[in-house]
Amino acid sequence: MLGRMRSCLILGSEVRDEDVAAALDCGADALLLRLGPCVEDDARRSARGRACAFIAEARRKSGATQLFVEVAPLESDLVEADLDALFGPGPDGVFLPTCHGAASLQRMAVKLAVREAQAGLADGATRIGAFAGGDPAAVLALRSFAGASRFEALAFDEARLRAALGLAPGDGGAAIEMARAMVILAAASAGVSALAPPVQGREEAAYAVARRDGFAGAMALHPGQIATIHEVFPASRIDKPPNPRHRTGR
Repeated sequence: MLGRMRSCLILGSEVRDEDVAAALDCGADALLLRLGPCVEDDARRSARGRACAFIAEARRKSGATQLFVEVAPLESDLVEADLDALFGPGPDGVFLPTCHGAASLQRMAVKLAVREAQAGLADGATRIGAFAGGDPAAVLALRSFAGASRFEALAFDEARLRAALGLAPGDGGAAIEMARAMVILAAASAGVSALAPPVQGREEAAYAVARRDGFAGAMALHPGQIATIHEVFPASRIDKPPNPRHRTGR
């Protein structure tokens, strides 16, 4: 297996305090906070504030998991506001909702480098994860991920791909299977974790299939799924060090 992330728990923008506590204690390798619909309104501004508070709280806990935030697409003006708000505490990483290969990662890396310098963080401290599947064109660009900097994980967003293709659950087998294989191969070529999409029900069987296919781990919707993910997917053979969050002089 390549990469070190096996599990990533997704948290919605309306996450409750008790859910935050459960998430921090579930043992996931990473938590992914979503900010809600890409609209500049009170709800998104509130979600940014909650994300910052969540990050600050988690940093006070010893051995806290990595904290990622899903920001707006690079094509949206909201991505700048998202990043500006988050680089108070500064997350361990950001997730792109869609990504057109290494070019997208490079664009995000430039934005992160500017904000790391402003916040006094070490250059490169903020990692990048990406979803593949929301945009069919992005799936076709997967082969260009090799050698991208800051890259941490590539997650298959099967639900968004089905929506983009107008497919009902269970339809479009050939297209979905091709995209699934491309995510696995692209992640392997880039040396990062390929994460299977989240499931609800019959998790162990679904994770076992994902492992046989070549995924290194899976996204989760509930804290209780993390232990099952870790049972099914073996620990990584590549032991990357924890993501550094050192201040450089401020």
